[in-house]
Amino acid sequence: MPNFGDLSNLSAEKLKELETILMSILALPAARETYAQIIDGTPIRTPYSDDIKAFTSHLRETIITGENSKPSDQAMQKYEEIRTKFAPQGLKVDLQLAQNYQNARPDSREHLLRLLEIAAASVNTLAGMIYASFHPSTNITPPEPPEGHDWQFRRTDHFYVDFYHTNYQRFDNYPFGLLNVVGYWAEAELFGGIVLFERGESGSEIINAFMHPQTANHAFQLSENQLQGFANLGIADNAAGIAGAETLLPFAKNPDARTELTFARAGQAPLRIYKNEYDRPPFSYVPLQQNCVIRHDEGLEEALRVIKENGWDKETYEELFQAQPSLRDTLSSKYGSQSANKKGQ
Repeated sequence: MPNFGDLSNLSAEKLKELETILMSILALPAARETYAQIIDGTPIRTPYSDDIKAFTSHLRETIITGENSKPSDQAMQKYEEIRTKFAPQGLKVDLQLAQNYQNARPDSREHLLRLLEIAAASVNTLAGMIYASFHPSTNITPPEPPEGHDWQFRRTDHFYVDFYHTNYQRFDNYPFGLLNVVGYWAEAELFGGIVLFERGESGSEIINAFMHPQTANHAFQLSENQLQGFANLGIADNAAGIAGAETLLPFAKNPDARTELTFARAGQAPLRIYKNEYDRPPFSYVPLQQNCVIRHDEGLEEALRVIKENGWDKETYEELFQAQPSLRDTLSSKYGSQSANKKGQ
């Protein structure tokens, strides 16, 4: 795990630049709403669109809905108090990350990337600190899921906290457990996704910046204009900085943006686009070119073999898996499509 500490080793110039950017972000209406929700401990809306909800419904993914359309007035007031007193020196960040930002030449492309990296980490850290302050009874590193709950609560009713990015819930791998989970959620709310970086051979060099949106298994690359626009928030005056942040954030995917998967399959080269070593996703064991539909008799014998090995040919399924010209046609004609069945339920 990395070592965490304050930003006391940053030069005055670097600290001022970071502070200017963070103050512009924290003044955004989206930031007020995001952090006030954390103070309340209750989300006001689902982070998923209707089409995503429909797609993930077969996984019984938790869908968060709040009873209120906005955070409480008390939470909004508390956030304003926090914002007006905010100083980045009070944040605890990865010391190596801070050193990398300090070492980057101000006129270099690396500086643009390192500035984005430490700003995203700061937004993330602040969310965790606020959650811990207003919900001190939360066990940030639960020993195991409650009885009847499986991994990540995918088939149950509720996760440990109501604020999370669907791809960053492995709290037992994170240095601050559930506080990091809350931080990832806040980061995604403000930046449009989790900020990832494409890395060189060593893993310490960063080459490009990517955004990993909610529910997605891919990330899109930020353009040079987006990187420069973000850095410009650090040199603008207060009013211009807030206006610039409202225009720039959350980051939107450009039509020609490069996209990459956010996981690697077993047997492939290790993933080089990630945030931190500790939150890199595990290898996927899904076959590279898995066919979901068997057409005509292609692969039928193999399918029947798998069915028997798993005991799916028992009494309940006997009629379904008799040799037919097409398993797809059998299932479709007898039971209809999955979406059609759901509509009729």
